[in-house]
Amino acid sequence: MRTCFVLHDQISEIASGTTPEQIAKSHAGWSSLNNQQWSGVQRGNLSMYSSQLPSFPADIYICGACSSTLDVARFFNENKILNEWDSILGLRQEKGRGQLRRGWESPEGNIYAAIRLPSTGFFANEIGSLAIGFLLARALQELGYTAQIKWPNDILVGDKKIGGILLEERAGILMAGIGLNVHSSPPAELLRNEWSIPASSLCKKEQTMPILQMWQTLVDYMHFCYNAQVVQYTTEKLISSVEKQLAWLGREVWIHGSDLVNRSGRIMGISQDGGLRLRQSSGEKIIHSGSISLHP
Repeated sequence: MRTCFVLHDQISEIASGTTPEQIAKSHAGWSSLNNQQWSGVQRGNLSMYSSQLPSFPADIYICGACSSTLDVARFFNENKILNEWDSILGLRQEKGRGQLRRGWESPEGNIYAAIRLPSTGFFANEIGSLAIGFLLARALQELGYTAQIKWPNDILVGDKKIGGILLEERAGILMAGIGLNVHSSPPAELLRNEWSIPASSLCKKEQTMPILQMWQTLVDYMHFCYNAQVVQYTTEKLISSVEKQLAWLGREVWIHGSDLVNRSGRIMGISQDGGLRLRQSSGEKIIHSGSISLHP
């Protein structure tokens, strides 16, 4: 049996202290915390509230407003609190970051998570981002969403962005920052430029999704799928599996932020080192940086 913790103490310049009641009042998606039994505990030098998580593979830590959940994770790892597959959920982020360290709009009601991944296998090499993207897309599909991976680290549903992934490694510990638009998404005027794809959310306006329970379901499936299947995959099998979830496969796209002279190409798949294979007039090219958008 594992535990859900709510951080009561403030972490200076990183996270504000809170209570389960305050989290539950912040947004309807967090109201389920009122249905759990909480007691005060100490984790290291931090005061927290705890509630049991039956039949779950890892601990979950919830904090109030934070700079980013990856910053909270760094503090926790420095204090040896997190084990593999343990995760942090933030109420909101003040300095959330995505691809190329761009800011991430982070109001209450969405999932802002950091999860500790194994530092072995596929997570130890250049295709780690695609591996966790594959697991997250599969987990969302189990919930009924037609999720796909937009190379290199976005999650789409219906050609609209509903989330993103950012890997950070420090002192041999690998964390994945995961953001999912559950109840809201950035309006078009806040997207960074004219080639940003539209954003959307997993819930319709009249719906409310219990955030903690949704995250539990996603982590439970990702943990199961990784241990039951992915650890046994060859690189070729993982690449093939990722390509089945790849958005815009076989379609013409624009290429942004790459050193290619020709800025368009047809997506052919994923290379063995995680690059994007593109068919251009001069032949096949592979890019390892930048981003893509649909060719008009």
